[in-house]
Amino acid sequence: MQTQKADVPELRDEDDFRTKESPTVAGRVYALLRERILNMQLVPGTSMSEQEMASSLGVSRTPVREAFIRLSREKMVIVSPQRRTVIPKISFDRVKQEWFLRESLEYAALEQLVLSKTPDVIDQLLGVIEIQKEATQRGDCAAFLEYDDAYHKVFFTATDNHLCFQVLRRNVFDYQRLRYLSLCSEESIRLMNVKQHEKMVKLIAKGDLDQLQLLLRGHLRRIFKEFETLKGKFPDYIL
Repeated sequence: MQTQKADVPELRDEDDFRTKESPTVAGRVYALLRERILNMQLVPGTSMSEQEMASSLGVSRTPVREAFIRLSREKMVIVSPQRRTVIPKISFDRVKQEWFLRESLEYAALEQLVLSKTPDVIDQLLGVIEIQKEATQRGDCAAFLEYDDAYHKVFFTATDNHLCFQVLRRNVFDYQRLRYLSLCSEESIRLMNVKQHEKMVKLIAKGDLDQLQLLLRGHLRRIFKEFETLKGKFPDYIL
């Protein structure tokens, strides 16, 4: 089955990372840099200057400076006066806090989802899974992670908890980067991720909340079992 991208939830339309109508240059620079940082195109330890980034993006220094300031507020970069801007390493302490935030919100959203029994939610989730499978076949880790997020976004949009998803998108920075390293390290991990997503759909359809929450807990906490392995593979990226 080939599922069109329009059949699955978009990640960027409802969040506030870029303005819908005529986004500013600074907003576009911010969104682009944020995406590159999360997808590890700009890896931890990368040093940047306003002038270098402005030249590479074909913009003036002002929007780059504004983007750096915004990213700094979100702890995604470290800006030093009169010095270069650096992307920080992944902090395990921050990962734990971000995981706690995500699990708490998603756990509650899933309960509402099962109780509300939204009719089209199963089709939405299955549509995302198909695209995840296609991304796995292409070896496209960035796309896989994007649609992994799209899958979990359904839990919030189907229960009208859009604000909760926005909170997660703004604040799960190090947890997100660690997930990217995990999912891209081995194809078997991506395949396991898809199987767990498929099992979640079956449990949602059955209305089995207890087993569903148990599976979700293991699904979101798996990253801690891999932490030491990932730290060994990527010592320059993780504190």
